[in-house]
Amino acid sequence: MKKIIIPTDFSENAQKAIDYALLLFKDEACKFYILHAYHDVPSGEGSKMSFREDLYQLVKKLKSQPRKVEHQFEAILETDSVYNLTKQIQIKENADYIFVGTKGLSAFRDVFIGSNTLRLIKDIKKCPVISVPPAYVCSELEGIIFATDFKYSFKPDELSPLIEMAVRSNATLNVAHIKTEDTLCDNQKSNKEKLRKALSGVKHYFYEIQQQDSVANTLIQIKKVNKQMGMLAILKTNHGFFKTLTRENVVKNIAYKTEIPLMVLQQIK
Repeated sequence: MKKIIIPTDFSENAQKAIDYALLLFKDEACKFYILHAYHDVPSGEGSKMSFREDLYQLVKKLKSQPRKVEHQFEAILETDSVYNLTKQIQIKENADYIFVGTKGLSAFRDVFIGSNTLRLIKDIKKCPVISVPPAYVCSELEGIIFATDFKYSFKPDELSPLIEMAVRSNATLNVAHIKTEDTLCDNQKSNKEKLRKALSGVKHYFYEIQQQDSVANTLIQIKKVNKQMGMLAILKTNHGFFKTLTRENVVKNIAYKTEIPLMVLQQIK
């Protein structure tokens, strides 16, 4: 049974993250941990007791929805940050995925996305983080873009969530090579071949796109030329193309600018 964590601040975007997770895993038995990290925000409204009731009602509604397979729901509310609570539950339960919205209620913006979601993406180990933008309209996943520069040799466990997602949704996996050189070096050629073999059981294609002025703009351009794609995936590493993750803060730029969900795969050391 898959274990999936979804923080909520009860905003529309947080609900969209829940709806999207339920859609993607509609045919698979799962346990969903619906988290709310309570903060005494001066400009916020509501007490901890009122938020506990909101969380209870949300989980009650989710449990009442008809579904084909077993879906369990657990409500968790603590006085903590979104980052700390999500990381704590992820470690405790060894969760498989984390789904987050990229825009919360205005009173909670700094608490919910301003630092915590980005910290989760950067610090969480082994568990993919999928961010769902406000503009996204939930729909069946038909295609996934996986961006790489072939400068990293992927481990099977790092790719398994991506492959599982493609197989689960019967989606085509489009591997976009971020072209930063005229020809691939021997190491890149070897990594590309390893990746091709790892994806042998998945519908996939390889193609190239020229690197632009920034990582964020390059990834956004990938989406523009692949309008049928429903998810963008990257592997967070400290190698090659993605050294700029922290310097350029590409995750933040993509999370706010893209119109499709972003899945950040974690490097396994």
